Amino acid sequence: EAERQNQLAARLADYAEREQAYGGIFDYDAKTERLQVVNAELEDPAVWNDPKHAQDLGREKKALETVVETLTGLGTGLADANELFEMAKADDDDSTLESIELDADGYQEKLEDLEFRRMFSNPVSYTHLRAHETRED
Repeated sequence: EAERQNQLAARLADYAEREQAYGGIFDYDAKTERLQVVNAELEDPAVWNDPKHAQDLGREKKALETVVETLTGLGTGLADANELFEMAKADDDDSTLESIELDADGYQEKLEDLEFRRMFSNPVSYTHLRAHETRED
């Protein structure tokens, strides 16, 4: 039982650390600010005078919301899970610990989704990759 609690505590700590790192990697603060700007622009009826720009803003809003909402939800969820974990551990409440383990599985999926997004949000620069090669004449 103690081993299970230690493993869950380690998982939650690892996820919280990764969530914090992704906040920096995905530039959470800048994306949150940009989302506010995009939302304000989309609320202006004049934006629809340029349908392409409005569409671009809509796509940007969706991408920003995905990252901001995922990171916000992870941060809140992990903080709540850690607090609940400490209470459940103190009370030897197995059913709550099981519930937290299920929640932790969901956090893991969200983190894996963010990792996947990170891999594909920074397109590979072939010029950079080939810069170290020497030219053979």
